[in-house]
Amino acid sequence: MRVLISAYACEPGKGSEPGAGWNWALAAAHNHEVWVLTRANNRASIEQALTRRNMPPLHVVYLDFPRWARFWKRGGRGVRLYYVLWQLLAAREARRLHREHTFDLVHHVTFANAWLPALAAVPDAPFVLGPVGGGPRVPLRLYGVLGPRGALRELLLVGGRWLSRVNPLTRGGWKRAAVILVQNEETRAALPRRYRHKARVRPNASIEEPLLASQAEKLGRPTAICAGRLLPWKGVSLAILALRALPAWRLLVVGSGPGDASLRRLVARHDLGERVEFIPWLPQSELWLRLASCRAMILPSLRDDASFISVEAQALGVPVVAFGRGGPAVLARFPGTSFELAPIGSKDQCVRALADALLRLEGRAPAALEPEFTLEGITRDLDQIYAIASRPGAPSSVEATA
Repeated sequence: MRVLISAYACEPGKGSEPGAGWNWALAAAHNHEVWVLTRANNRASIEQALTRRNMPPLHVVYLDFPRWARFWKRGGRGVRLYYVLWQLLAAREARRLHREHTFDLVHHVTFANAWLPALAAVPDAPFVLGPVGGGPRVPLRLYGVLGPRGALRELLLVGGRWLSRVNPLTRGGWKRAAVILVQNEETRAALPRRYRHKARVRPNASIEEPLLASQAEKLGRPTAICAGRLLPWKGVSLAILALRALPAWRLLVVGSGPGDASLRRLVARHDLGERVEFIPWLPQSELWLRLASCRAMILPSLRDDASFISVEAQALGVPVVAFGRGGPAVLARFPGTSFELAPIGSKDQCVRALADALLRLEGRAPAALEPEFTLEGITRDLDQIYAIASRPGAPSSVEATA
């Protein structure tokens, strides 16, 4: 089958969106002839990765606006607007490539957000959307954890989601899709009712190859690790407060972000400085070594879709503590995973639940990750998904937009 994949973010050796774009494109290329549309700034790392032995063939097409037309985009600033504009480029290039190669199927992988447009569909070819997220939301009773600015951003995000439901560019992707892959049950439920029958739950979190940190020695003192951007909705403050009920435990916080200063003040206020260590950033290989040395990973996110770092923890034999909703609730269903899910309630109840979950890990056997999150597992699932999308009667892009 000839497949065109739209992957705005696609970069080897990364997690989150870039890792999803790369891993899912590689998995598809094992049994299909795959073209990938991605940004030009991914070229160097992709071309280097493609020189490795036993890599499946990939036809990669790099797209970007000229530098003068994107001077205003800096890092994360303007990324969503630029993504939408880039989708217009991808749509035009997809149609040009389709005239040349006649694709059997088009698959939009990143951005993995149900509320952003996916425009690279082509006439007469089935369209697969996702895995997409964006359904989980911070419970209203926990807005106090976010602080005023974080709460305002959350309200704006919720408002943006409702506006997306009437955005013709976004709705067009839902209509065209023969299959919509969603990362969790909340995202399925958030889709307009008329499109939910197309949805299948499949997280995008994955690992490209076995991780090499299994020889790391466990730290003598029970230590939990929390890694990622320090944003209010990530809930790191709840993990810090949970230490008050866990006098034997330490917490390693790896990451940086706008919440850094407030988290450090919280640690000082509760006299936890000797038990909380902050590390702004680590190379991926060193992060894995640190992760493998810890007793547990704690993922206190209040609206997580599908955490890559939690799957990496499983691959390293490290159990994960998380709230039992969104991505963790789905990831915990897979064979071989070791998740300790905490109920979510008020702020104090959440803190107590995280502490209790860490205590329940005493004596827990290491995780033994099955191939569901490897390229092998994704390849198997994509073969099934592509077969379903290509069945006679599945909506094509032309039929769905008629």
